[in-house]
Amino acid sequence: MQKLVYLSNSRDYTEQGNINENKYFLHINGLLDQGWKVAHITQNVVEIDDNQNPSRKETFVAFVLLEKSEEGK
Repeated sequence: MQKLVYLSNSRDYTEQGNINENKYFLHINGLLDQGWKVAHITQNVVEIDDNQNPSRKETFVAFVLLEKSEEGK
């Protein structure tokens, strides 16, 4: 069985806290805890124009293909 999951993380210089508490990361970490395995990941970093918002520099986006064996249901 396969599942496609979207992952995104916007970071800026003023952001505090643990990056692993990001809602997208929490979702994927939960699926990994349930036995899903990463089969493929396609990623990109999108740079943000400094003139629009100088404190926000980039956004990480990815599509993650997860797999889980049928017998693991």
